[in-house]
Amino acid sequence: MKIKFGWLDLLIYLVFIVFALVTLVPFTLAIMVSFSAESSVAMHGYKFIPEQFSLDAYKMIFQDSMVFNAYKVTIFVTVAGTFVSLLFSSLLGYMMSVQKVKYRNIIAFLIFIPIVFSAGLVPWYIVVSNVLHLKNTVWALILPLAISPFNVFLLRNYYKSISPALAESAEIDGAGPWYTFYKIMIPLSKPILATVGLFASLGYWNDFTTSLWLIDDRKLFTVQFLLYRINSMIAYMSQHANMSAVLLPSETIVFAMFLITIGPIILVYPYVQKYFVKGIMIGSVKG
Repeated sequence: MKIKFGWLDLLIYLVFIVFALVTLVPFTLAIMVSFSAESSVAMHGYKFIPEQFSLDAYKMIFQDSMVFNAYKVTIFVTVAGTFVSLLFSSLLGYMMSVQKVKYRNIIAFLIFIPIVFSAGLVPWYIVVSNVLHLKNTVWALILPLAISPFNVFLLRNYYKSISPALAESAEIDGAGPWYTFYKIMIPLSKPILATVGLFASLGYWNDFTTSLWLIDDRKLFTVQFLLYRINSMIAYMSQHANMSAVLLPSETIVFAMFLITIGPIILVYPYVQKYFVKGIMIGSVKG
C-alpha cells in the first residue's frame, strides 16, 4: 500500500524538521563548548568543533565532593517534593470540584489571590523561618513550593470534566470520599497528574533561590545552588586575578553546568510527555 504525501504534508514535515533543528543546534553547541578550552573560546568564540579539547570545566565542578552530596539532596527534594505537591494539590483540587462541598468558592478565591497579589519576600521569609522554623532543614526546600495555585486549578478543572455520576454511584454502593478519590478519581486522572508532576518536579529541580534564602548548612545545598556558588566564585576570581594567573573556565563552566543540571530532567520527560498535552488541555479549558 502506497502512502501519498501532498504539499501540505510536506510543509508540515518541513516545519517540524526546522523546529527540531532550532532545538537541537543550540543544545549541540552547548555540549561542544563545555568540552572546549577556555582560551580557545576566548580567542575563537563558540564553535561546534572545539579548537582545543578540554575537561577543565568539569574538573572544576567535580573537584569538590559536595557536588555529589548536592545531587543526593536535590534528587530527594525533587522526589519527595513532587509527591507532597501532588498529594496536597490533588486533594485540594478535588475538594474544590465537588459541588456539595460548602465554601468551595471562597476557598478557590483565597487560593486565587496569590496568583494576582504577593505579600513580598520579607513576610514570606519571616513566616517560614520564625513561625514555621524551617530554616536550615530539608523541609525548607519542600514545603514552601508544595502548593502552586496554578496546579490546583488545573487539577480542579480536570476533576470537573469527570462525570459526577461515577462518584455518586460509588457513594450509593457505600464508598466514602477517600475511597472514591483513591479508587476512581486518581486512576482517571493520570494525564493531569503526570502534567502537574512534571511542573512540580521542574520547579523543585531548578529552584536555587530557596536555598539562597533559607539554607546555610552546606550539607543541604542543592545542585543548582551549589553550581550557582561555583559560577559566582569563578566569576569573582576571574575579575580579580592577576594577568599571570591561570585562565579560569568562566565561559565553558556555564555550559558544563547547564548539561549537568538538565540531564536528569531529559531522562524523566519522555515518560510523561504522552500525558502532557492531554492533561494541560483538559485541565486548562474545562470548567
